[in-house]
Amino acid sequence: MSERVAVITSSYPRQPGDAAGHFVHSEVKRFVRAGHEVHVFAPGKGATAADGARVHWFADHDAFGWPGALARLRERPTRWLGVCAFWMRAERALGRHGPFSRVHAHFLVPSAWPIATRGFDAHEAREFEVIGHGSDVRLFCRLPHALRTHITRAWLERGARVRVTSHELAALLRAGNPELSPVLRVEASPVDLDDVPSRGEARRALTLPDSARLVLVVSRLVPAKRVDVALRALSLLDDLSVIVVGAGPEFEPLRLRFPEVRFVGQVPRPEALRFIAAADVLVSASTEEGAPSVVREARALGVPVVAVAAGDLGAWADSDPGLWIVKP
Repeated sequence: MSERVAVITSSYPRQPGDAAGHFVHSEVKRFVRAGHEVHVFAPGKGATAADGARVHWFADHDAFGWPGALARLRERPTRWLGVCAFWMRAERALGRHGPFSRVHAHFLVPSAWPIATRGFDAHEAREFEVIGHGSDVRLFCRLPHALRTHITRAWLERGARVRVTSHELAALLRAGNPELSPVLRVEASPVDLDDVPSRGEARRALTLPDSARLVLVVSRLVPAKRVDVALRALSLLDDLSVIVVGAGPEFEPLRLRFPEVRFVGQVPRPEALRFIAAADVLVSASTEEGAPSVVREARALGVPVVAVAAGDLGAWADSDPGLWIVKP
């Protein structure tokens, strides 16, 4: 039976190949394939129709985007005005385009609260799901206790279910707001690996020699991702070709500090997946992960991963011999 579904998100692909919010995009495509009428509410500007969904874009004054909203706000605090502009416009539009029988809000702040919490008629929706992915959950847990209690009560009054991508994030939410425990579940976001080439095909497409011992880092280049730690460790090993895929405020300092490393910057998602498919091993030194998509993508493509014990990675490694965990 077809339903009207609203998806509110602060991260969504703005053009083909854009990696932003690719996990949200994967879920939207699933709703469309199931025959639902899907409306996406997102910041920025892009195509108004994509993969069968209608996308409503709202000006955000450059507050959202690569390498993440928090990094962009730290870089330029006046971008908070853009966050507020997106919030108010999306909230009004959600009510204007409703009613919706299902409402899915990706990222606890600002999509789930205040936008979804205030923007739709709870009596019309059969399902209201709040989805936390990582830094948004940690931000929510740093809010004053009184405000968190107010928000969680509003969610529960609307019959919300809460989904997070890792058991670590679930534990954080339970510790701060135990009243969420009965409606909280853990489920990793889907990864979409359609049309990813084989290792040999990927290397030929990227003009990488078959003989290269290729180590890959795919990350936002922000301090919390500890890309410098990964590169320092790799510099102790011989005969490696190291490539970093990603952009952010640390791009230039890292490039100057590690001149032997190839930095390719931010690339379209299909190209990033080709780099992963071409790699001999993927490395992650980030300690602030839940269920990192890049690790799951690498393992789904058969690429070994070396990572620190962040989020649920330690538990995954117990049943995956291709995932090697080291101490942070």
